[in-house]
Amino acid sequence: MRVVIQKVSEAMVRVDNEVISKISRGYMLLVGVGTEDTVEDIDRCSNKVLNLRLFEDDTQFWKKSIRDVGGEILSVSQFTLMARTKKGNKPDFHRAQKGEHAKELYDQFLSKLRAELGPEKVQDGQFGAMMSCSLTNEGPVTIIVDSKET
Repeated sequence: MRVVIQKVSEAMVRVDNEVISKISRGYMLLVGVGTEDTVEDIDRCSNKVLNLRLFEDDTQFWKKSIRDVGGEILSVSQFTLMARTKKGNKPDFHRAQKGEHAKELYDQFLSKLRAELGPEKVQDGQFGAMMSCSLTNEGPVTIIVDSKET
């Protein structure tokens, strides 16, 4: 599982020009589920997202987690994070988990985040839809978490 974490002051997702999700201070997550991912990968990545200290306090950077600051999360499923580009110029998506199983694991990931932060603090895109995502990245801070490397 791969998760791109972007620290944001605001983020939103549109589907068919309609805003379906919107947050203020927190994280915009792009989440890729792989063919070899299990519940352990979900646990590893959700714990890392919840505990990474990407926020500052009054005196020091890298001091507080998303929990500490009462931040929000907007998560978007993105199978393209699992692309391989080693051969040729066309991305290979064979490492991305397919359809219903990917949605099942992604929903478990969201459930873990919601259980910790509260359901009102974790928004979602629309699984499988063509989405337009916009955000204001603060810092800029962008971190990549890979469950096979944490």
